[in-house]
Amino acid sequence: MPDTPLLKVERLTVSFGENVVVHGVDFDLLQGEILAIVGESGSGKSVTCSAIAGLLPRGGRITQGRCTHGPTGAPWAAAGRPANAPLGRGLSLVFQDPMSSLNPSMRVGLQVAETALVHRQCSTSEARTLATALLKEVELPNPEAAFDKYPHELSGGQKQRIMIALALAADPEVLIADEPTTALDATVQKSILALLKKVQGQRQMGVIFITHDLDVVHAIADRVLVMQNGRIVESGEVNTVLEQPAHPYTQALLRARDIERFQQNAPSGSPLVQAVNAAKWFGDFCAVHDASLAIDRGERVGLIGESGSGKSTLGRMLIGMLPTTSGTISFDGETVDHANRTSMARLRRRAQLVFQDPYSALNPKLTVGSALEEVLVHAGTPATEATHHARRLLKEVGLEASDAAKYPGGFSGGQRQRIVIARALAVEPEFVVLDESVAALDVQIQRDVLALLDRIGRERKLTYLFISHDLDVVASFCNRLIILEKGRIVEAGETEDIVRQPATEYTAELLASRPKNLR
Repeated sequence: MPDTPLLKVERLTVSFGENVVVHGVDFDLLQGEILAIVGESGSGKSVTCSAIAGLLPRGGRITQGRCTHGPTGAPWAAAGRPANAPLGRGLSLVFQDPMSSLNPSMRVGLQVAETALVHRQCSTSEARTLATALLKEVELPNPEAAFDKYPHELSGGQKQRIMIALALAADPEVLIADEPTTALDATVQKSILALLKKVQGQRQMGVIFITHDLDVVHAIADRVLVMQNGRIVESGEVNTVLEQPAHPYTQALLRARDIERFQQNAPSGSPLVQAVNAAKWFGDFCAVHDASLAIDRGERVGLIGESGSGKSTLGRMLIGMLPTTSGTISFDGETVDHANRTSMARLRRRAQLVFQDPYSALNPKLTVGSALEEVLVHAGTPATEATHHARRLLKEVGLEASDAAKYPGGFSGGQRQRIVIARALAVEPEFVVLDESVAALDVQIQRDVLALLDRIGRERKLTYLFISHDLDVVASFCNRLIILEKGRIVEAGETEDIVRQPATEYTAELLASRPKNLR
């Protein structure tokens, strides 16, 4: 590995108005190296890389220091001058959410070809040939056919492969990957990490990998920087930092990986939700095949499966958001009948869904107080009482009553998730479906939200269905697991039994795919 850095960051300081969010950061990135930057939400890791790439949000500016292209000394970013990072001409980025980065109305192959046309100045036929070769390089199944697909026709992992192909189309020396595997299930995450490592090695790129997951760091990186409150508090070789951490903050991050095991509720033996041979077809595609299950009152059940396994579809069927194509769903002994408006109105008050992405689930133009009051009034709370009730809900989920006057954009990801939970609780439900509700949160905030759900569940005597691809998180929270593969329930049982001795090869593969098993 050469000693001359590809990228040199010196005393980088970033401010938003008078608020300094990154304080004098120094580091180098070498050719052929994967450098991980880790820290909790708000630690400054993404802002640091946005400054390097010249993509700071409105109001952000570099107030001190600089970033240079090491071999030439060419300035990429510096205080008091316009951003000059060569996006597409030496520097590329891969973001966390490919769906928000891809054009939904344009075929993915053409999006990759467009990047090549712009940055490599080649002909249209050359760009198309290169794009197909890149789709093959990122190991997309049947790249010629995939070229003509739209983003919505691809799975989450396949869309992330398209994003990597887009980044590679510019032939970068430096690649910044910002939480590229956070929302992916364990097996897809494993394949994307392996792909990034393979491509980086073949092309000898320098990669900055931003993440909050220390197990992923251990699996992919050569060196690691640990950031807290906008400062680098520790750095060094991955094995040294993660196995012999010197700074208390790094030690705390490592301890946070040891997920607290929540005390499980004893099953009541009285089913609240039942499915009998429930199936869901979309055209000629069967998303859920003849699913039969029962969830007792007060129980916490984990629904586990890879992306595209049908777990979100099944969860929505159980609360009446999607009708079954065949089979039956019953809630508290009453068949879920979409033709019966009175019955469905009762069900929607008794069963609620908490989504993965709280930002897209909240109206950015409404204060959170107004969003809660809207639900409360619709559920029958007098308008004169709704404001007080909304503030009480915010306090119940660990926020301040005064937060009711703020807009969603003024909250962190963990705080927004608490708001979405408060909104679900507004109708006093008995059954709550949590659809990947902590997947995008860093480890410490994830633990805080799980502890909140645990407390609220006990106080309100709630029944939970926890949909997730993270077996460690679900195992800490749920007393029973249901494993779904390609729309079929392939295994179900007590959490400890399944984790200790999985009965199917598929479950064993899910367990083995967790990042801590990739070291």
